[in-house]
Amino acid sequence: MPKDFFPQKPEVKPTIYAYEDTNPQYASLLKVGYTTKSVQERVAAQYPTLRPGEMPYCILLEESAMRNDGTVFTDHDVHRYLRARDVPNPRGEWSQCTVEQVKAATLATQLGELN
Repeated sequence: MPKDFFPQKPEVKPTIYAYEDTNPQYASLLKVGYTTKSVQERVAAQYPTLRPGEMPYCILLEESAMRNDGTVFTDHDVHRYLRARDVPNPRGEWSQCTVEQVKAATLATQLGELN
């Protein structure tokens, strides 16, 4: 059997992440997202203007977006879980929650415990 009969899967790492923006107008809000790139690369891409000094964000969470059966879930699943638990979601992918709540939502989604 030729060795390229089963092509190799691309090396991707599906990840759920959460970060806070240091701008005071985003106080108490976390951005929850999904990426197959590095989280640092993905978040930096959301801040296209280079600024002097420290970055205007702080990454607080990086968790696998794969279930035990190998299927992948996205930030939409995590957002849906948070909204179902009455977590305020005032701005699209931004939620008024704690890192612990995002971690719990991610774990519940991984394990299929959405009820």
